Amino acid sequence: MLVSVEQFKAVPSLVSDLLIPIPMLLGMACGPLGLLILRASGSGRMRRVGFIGTSISLLGVCSYLAATLSQYVVGDEVEFFYPIGALLVGVGMITLGIAVFVARWMAGWRRMAPLFVGLYYVAMIPFQIVFFIIPNGEPSPILLGFWSVTWILHGYAIWSSASSFERRG
Repeated sequence: MLVSVEQFKAVPSLVSDLLIPIPMLLGMACGPLGLLILRASGSGRMRRVGFIGTSISLLGVCSYLAATLSQYVVGDEVEFFYPIGALLVGVGMITLGIAVFVARWMAGWRRMAPLFVGLYYVAMIPFQIVFFIIPNGEPSPILLGFWSVTWILHGYAIWSSASSFERRG
C-alpha cells in the first residue's frame, strides 16, 4: 500500500480542531472590536463601560482559543477554558450591549443586537445546566448553535451601521 491510513487521521483533526474554530473565534473577536471602532458606546462613561465590555469579551475569546489549542496540542481540552470563555464573552457582551443601548448611536434593532448576544447566553445557561449538562454531562450543540444566530445579527448590525459611521467622520 502506497498511502498509510494513519496519515489521513490527522487531516480531519486539523480541520475540526483548528481550521474551523480559529476563523470562528476571529469572527467573535470582530464583534466587540467592530463596536469599539464604530464608537457605538458613545463617549464619556458609556465609552469606558463599552471598553470594559469589549475587554471582557476578548478575554473570553482568548479563553476559547486556549481551549481550542489545548485540545489540538494535548489531545484533550483543558476543562475550564470553554466554560470560562463562554462566561466572559456573555458578561462582556451584556456590558458592551448596555453601553451601546444607552449611548443610542445605533438605531432601531441594531442598538439591541449586542445586548441580544449577551442576553441569549444568560437565558441559555439555565437550560443547558438543567436539561443537558446535569443529565448528559455535555451542553446542547443546538442551543449553542442558536447563539450563533445572535452573533450573525450582531455582525450585520455592525456592517450596516458602518456607512453612517463614515458619514459621522
